[in-house]
Amino acid sequence: MIACFKCGHENPEGQKFCTCGALLPQMAPTGSATSSLDLDEDTDYIKPTEHFPSAEMLAMAWAMHDFLEEEGELEPFLEVYEGVKTRLDNYNKNLHQESMEFITNDRNIDPDDTYPKQIQYLIVRGSQLSEDGIGMVEKFLDGLDEDRLESEVGKEGVAKIVQANDHFLLALHMSMTRTEAIRAAAKKRGIDLDNPQAHQEQEEEAVGAEE
Repeated sequence: MIACFKCGHENPEGQKFCTCGALLPQMAPTGSATSSLDLDEDTDYIKPTEHFPSAEMLAMAWAMHDFLEEEGELEPFLEVYEGVKTRLDNYNKNLHQESMEFITNDRNIDPDDTYPKQIQYLIVRGSQLSEDGIGMVEKFLDGLDEDRLESEVGKEGVAKIVQANDHFLLALHMSMTRTEAIRAAAKKRGIDLDNPQAHQEQEEEAVGAEE
């Protein structure tokens, strides 16, 4: 069964959409190329089923296409790629560990909760894809410097970077959806998560009134 991360409904495997209309994630098969990750044997891990809209990723992919297929200039690709590379390098070097520590703490709160585990998988897999993709694009550019055109290496490198972006954005989307669900549940109980001090004061007043 596949749980919808929007409404929580359990859907049969292979189903693309939940009954609420949300797109369901596909499962990444355990034991594939992702086996180097810290995977649990009893957990089905999700992966993006489609590309998230991104002007930056689209511009990079089209610039590569124009250079390889339309005899376009390399500069437009380099301009977009350098920005993407800088952003991904910055995340992998400075923010990845912080994200992992936060998720680990979340997993320790409730070991049976699969959400942190799924988000962790997406982030780690995204980091791997980004590093692999950047490495392939750098190999492609080095080849050009040596008058050697390795088209498939360049294409695959860009594809991996786009996949990495999809993994990161799906993790972000799941985190935001989870936060909204928690806020809604707290609101039903009269708890304002933006002002938890007020709720604590109300409880203290209620206890004082009972005494």
